[in-house]
This record gives sequence, C-alpha cells and structure tokens, in this order.
Amino acid sequence: MDYKRFGNKIVLRLKKGDKIIESINKLAEEEDIKAAHFQGIGAVNELKIGVLHPGKDDYEWDIYNEDLEITSLIGNITIFEEKPLVHTHITCAKEGSQVIGGHLEEATCSFTVEIFIDVIDGKLEKKADSDLGINIIEF
Repeated sequence: MDYKRFGNKIVLRLKKGDKIIESINKLAEEEDIKAAHFQGIGAVNELKIGVLHPGKDDYEWDIYNEDLEITSLIGNITIFEEKPLVHTHITCAKEGSQVIGGHLEEATCSFTVEIFIDVIDGKLEKKADSDLGINIIEF
C-alpha cells in the first residue's frame, strides 16, 4: 500500500496481495481520519460480499476466488466506538461481463487498486440503532 495526501484528498494505491478494507483502515488510523468518502477502481482475485436483509442478524455472504474487475468501489470512513469504521460497497465484472456486487467484507488486490479519498473536516460517529439492527451515522 502506498498513498499520497493532497490537502483533504488522498490517493491510495494498493499492490498485489493488499487487502482493501484492511488497507483503508490502516490509512484511516495513520492519517487520523474521522470522516471521509471514497471511490475506486482496480482488480481483485479474492472477494467476500454480502447482502443484509431487514430483520436478520448477519449478512448473507458470497465468496469468489477468481479474476474480477472492480467497476465501482464506494464507501465511507466514520468512527465507531472510538475507532475508524470503513463501510464499503463494491461492484465487480466477472468473465463474460457478468456483474456482481454488495457490501464488501474484504477483497484481495490482484494487480492494483486505486482509491481516491475525500477527507471531511470533522468527525462522523456511528451508533448502534436497535430498531434497525445496524450502525447509523448520528448527528
């Protein structure tokens, strides 16, 4: 993982073998990011994505171990229980131009992944919402 900061913007480049969520979390800790939005593109070869259905306690997970092209990576960085929390969704193209997507648990970079991060001045905290059963941004 390498990155360069330009004021409130950060360009993060992942290398083969780097994990997306792990790398963004590491960057958030190193740069003391308390609120940000990001998007990216690239390629992965290990992917765990899921869908959370209302009323369920956990995601319905799917795992892929194949070459995938990231067509969209989008997410945010907030604070939950005093630590950075990375929330990410991903869409990838498979062989034959089939598209898959969902909530990203983790993915491993196969060539490179380029992520552009817009840091927000301030702090956004997530709190557990017992009615929804998820963590939501609290204002």
